[in-house]
Amino acid sequence: MQSAFTEDGSLSGTLQCHMDLCEEVYQLMLDENRALKASGQPPEESLLNRKRALLARLDVSLGRLKEVGAQQKATTPELRTAMEKGQQSILRALLLDRENEQLLLKATAQPRMAPVAPRMAASQLERVYGKHR
Repeated sequence: MQSAFTEDGSLSGTLQCHMDLCEEVYQLMLDENRALKASGQPPEESLLNRKRALLARLDVSLGRLKEVGAQQKATTPELRTAMEKGQQSILRALLLDRENEQLLLKATAQPRMAPVAPRMAASQLERVYGKHR
């Protein structure tokens, strides 16, 4: 588990840790997507717990990134490019999460139909109704 905090407190180091975390979030969204598509059932509790933990780490990372960014106003073209990559990674994860929500809604909103009794032959029906005449 990587931390959002870096030894030197540099913007580039913090940004790299944040990008790694964004990639972890995206991979988790992919895992959830595969599970929803394969089973058609809501994800298991372990996956949801991993998701909660990663989102908490992402909040900490965003806070740290803002803190370090406010201290170091100067950004280089390389840092801007890295920030754009981080934003793209989060956007990919958000789009995948939207798809996952739709799959989850489908999985949980499907009406459960009662089992249908097997068809009876006409002769059996005649016997059953004949007894009650």
